[in-house]
Amino acid sequence: MQRSRSRENQNVAVTRWIANATVALLPVLACFLGGTTQKWEEGLVIMLLALCLLVRPPRFSLGPLTNLVLLILFILGAVAFLPARWFFQPEWRAAFINDFGIELPSTFSPQPWITLSYLVSFAAGLSWLYVVSTQDLELREVRFQLRLFTSGIALLAATCIVFYAAHTTLPFWGNGGNFGPFPNRNQTGNLFGLTAIMILACGQDDLRKGRKRWILWIVALVLIVATIILDSSRSGIVILVAGSVFWLGAFAFQQRSPSRLALRVSFLLLLLTALLLFSWQRFERFHLRDLSSVGISTDFRWRISHDTFRLIRDSPWCGIGFGNFESIFAIFRDASLSNQRAMHPESDWLWLWAELGWPAVVLILIGIALFFSRVFPLREGTNQLYRLAALIAALLFAIHGIVDVSGHRVGTAFAAIFLLGLSLHRPLSLKTSQWMSILFRFVGLILLVLGLSLVVAVCRENLLPGSVGVSSAKQLSAVADRDLNFGETIALTTRALRWAPLDWQLYLARADAEVKLKQPTNAVDDFRRARFLEPISYEVPLAEGNAWLPYRPILTVTAWREALRRAGPLRPEVYASMLSDASLRSPEVSRVLEAIGLSEHDLALPYLNRVSEVSFNRALAQLLRNDPNLQSFSETEKLALFALWSERGDPEEISRAVERRPDWLHYAWLGIAKYKASQSDFRAAYELTQRYGEPVLLPRVATNFSLQDLEERFHAAPNNYAIGYELYRAQMQNGRVDDALRTVRHFGERSNSPAYFHFLEAQCWAKKQNWERAWNAWQAFQAVQARATK
Repeated sequence: MQRSRSRENQNVAVTRWIANATVALLPVLACFLGGTTQKWEEGLVIMLLALCLLVRPPRFSLGPLTNLVLLILFILGAVAFLPARWFFQPEWRAAFINDFGIELPSTFSPQPWITLSYLVSFAAGLSWLYVVSTQDLELREVRFQLRLFTSGIALLAATCIVFYAAHTTLPFWGNGGNFGPFPNRNQTGNLFGLTAIMILACGQDDLRKGRKRWILWIVALVLIVATIILDSSRSGIVILVAGSVFWLGAFAFQQRSPSRLALRVSFLLLLLTALLLFSWQRFERFHLRDLSSVGISTDFRWRISHDTFRLIRDSPWCGIGFGNFESIFAIFRDASLSNQRAMHPESDWLWLWAELGWPAVVLILIGIALFFSRVFPLREGTNQLYRLAALIAALLFAIHGIVDVSGHRVGTAFAAIFLLGLSLHRPLSLKTSQWMSILFRFVGLILLVLGLSLVVAVCRENLLPGSVGVSSAKQLSAVADRDLNFGETIALTTRALRWAPLDWQLYLARADAEVKLKQPTNAVDDFRRARFLEPISYEVPLAEGNAWLPYRPILTVTAWREALRRAGPLRPEVYASMLSDASLRSPEVSRVLEAIGLSEHDLALPYLNRVSEVSFNRALAQLLRNDPNLQSFSETEKLALFALWSERGDPEEISRAVERRPDWLHYAWLGIAKYKASQSDFRAAYELTQRYGEPVLLPRVATNFSLQDLEERFHAAPNNYAIGYELYRAQMQNGRVDDALRTVRHFGERSNSPAYFHFLEAQCWAKKQNWERAWNAWQAFQAVQARATK
C-alpha cells in the first residue's frame, strides 16, 4: 500500500515537473523561433499551448470582474465581423468602394479573413494569460519556473553571441543578418533587458541562501549585458538600467541596511561603467551631445504618431479591425511621409487603439490594474523578491509599448505575460470553476486545429483563407508568371483578393498579367488600385510603366511620370533605368524621356551620360535653350555637367560659352584647359589646372635628412615611395630640378606607383617651362587617379 502511494506521489511529482517545465519553456521556444514572427512558427506555439489547455486546463477563475474585462476585449476584436452598415462609414471605406471599385465584404472589417488570423493570435494570448495566472503552484514551483525561463533566455543569449562571432544565423531568424532572433533589435533588447532583472532576483536568492550557484547567474548576467551591447538597442539599455535601479532600490529599501544599500549602488555604478566602456557608440544614439536636436516635430516616431491619430479620429470607438493598420494607414500618411512603407505606428498602445478603438485601451489598463492588485502583499516568505522582479519586468514591458511594438510579437508578448502571471501572490485566493476547465478545453481544441492548419498550410503552400493563404498565393502567382501562365496568375490573385482586398501587391501582379493577356480595361483599374493603396513607393508606377511599354506607350509615360514624382532623391537612378528599358522596346517613349530629361535639372546628367557622341552636342544645346543660365542646377550638378561637357562635348563650344558667362569658368576650367591644349597653348592649359584643380594629397615628411643622406637611402631602397618623395623635395629645394625630375619619373614609369608622382613630374616640367610636357604629365596624373577611384 505504501509502495503504491509512493509510486503515485512520484508520478504526480513527475507530471507536475513536466507541466512546470512546459509552461516555463514555451515563451523561450517562442523567442527562439525568431520571435514567432512567421505563421508556421506561430502555429507551432499555438499547438503547444492548445495541448496545455487540453491536458491541464485552468481550474480556477480569475473572478467576475477580470473575466468580464477579458471577455469584452475578445468581443471588441470580434466586432469586426459584424455588418458594416451597423456602424458609421468612414471616408476611406467610401473611397475604396465608390472611387476605385474595390469589392469589400459586408463586414465591419474590410479584410475579415486577415482579421480572423490576428484574432486567433489574440485569443491565444488571452488563453496564455489565463494559464499562467491560474496555476496552483507551490512557492518552490514558482521559483523553478522563473529560474528555468531565465536560464533558457540566458542560453538563447549565448547562442546569439556564438552566431554573431561566427557571422551566421539560423534560417528562421528574420534578423536580416543582424544580431538576435527578432527582426527588430528593439524586441531583442526588450527581451534580454527583462531577463536581466530576473537574473538579479535569482542570483540574490542563491547568494542569500549560501548556494554557489550565484556564480552562474553572474555569468548569465554578463552574457545578457553583452547581448544588449551587441544588439545596439537603446530600449534594451534603458530597460536594463531602469529595471536594475527599481529592483535593487526596492530590495535595499526592504532590507534597510546601509551596507547593503552601498553594495547595490556599487553594483549599479559597475554596470553603468561597463555599458559606457563597451557601448559608448550605442549611448551616442541617445543624442546626449545635442539634446536640442531631438525635437518632437522632427522625430519620425512622433510624426508617425501624428498621422496615426488622424486615422484614429476617423474610427475612434471600434477602430478598423485587427490586421488592417498597414493597408489603411498608407492613405493617411502626411507628416510621416518617407520612402518606406509603415508596417505599424511604432507603439503597441497606438496600434491597439487604431485597430480596436479606445475602449480596448481602457480595458487593458483596467486589466493591468486588476492583476497589479493581486501581486500584493509582498511579504517575507512569499517569493517576494522574485515576484517583485517579475512585476517590474512586466510593467517596464507595458511602458516600453508606448514607443515600440514588442506586445505585437508572440515571443516577447508570451514572455511578458508569463512574468506577469508569476508575479501574482500565491497561494491563490481564487475559486475553482468546472466551467473554466470545460471552456478552455474547448478553446484548446479550436486552437489545436487552427495551429495545425497554419503549420500544414505554410509547409504545403496551401491556399488557407487568411494571411497564410495570401502569402502562398503571391508565391504561386510569381511562379505562374515566370512560366508565362498568366491565366493562372489572375486566378490566384483574384482568389487571394477575396481574403485581402486591400493588398496592393495582388492588384499589381494581377494587372501585369492582364496586360499580357490583352485585358487593358481591367489592367488600368487594377493599376489604379495598386497606386492608391501604395501611394509612396515608386516601384509600383515603375512596374506599371514597364508592363505597358510594348503595348501602350502613352500609359507608360503617364505611369513613369508618377514614378519620377515619387522617387525623390532616387530620381536620377530611376530615370536611368527607364532610359535603358525604353531604348530597347519603345523609340516613342525614348523621345518623351529625352524631353523630360532635358527639362529637369536632376535628370539631365543621366540622359547626357547615355546619349551617343553624335547626339550629345545637340542634346546639350537643347538643355541650354531650356535653361540658358543653368539657374535650376545646384553647384554639384553644375560641376558634374561641365565635367561631362569637358569630357564628351565640343571644346570650342565650351570655350564660347565661358566667354559669354565668365562665372562659369569655375565649373568649366577642365574643358577650357583641353581647348587651350588643342590650340597648343599648353601654358594656359596647365595654369588652369593649378588654379582650379583640387589640392593633391601628398605624403607628410617626418624626417629632416640631408640631401646626401637621402641619396644614399634612395640608392639602398629605390622602391621606397616615402624616401623617393623626400629626395624629390630636397632636390627641388636645392634647385636640382633635373635630378628631381629623374627621381619622380623613376616612380612614374611604374604602373603601380602612387598617382602623385605624375603630379610632381608636371611641376618639374613647369619649373623648366616645358608646358607641353607639364600638361601631358598632369593628364597622366588625372588618368591614374581616375583608375584608382574606379
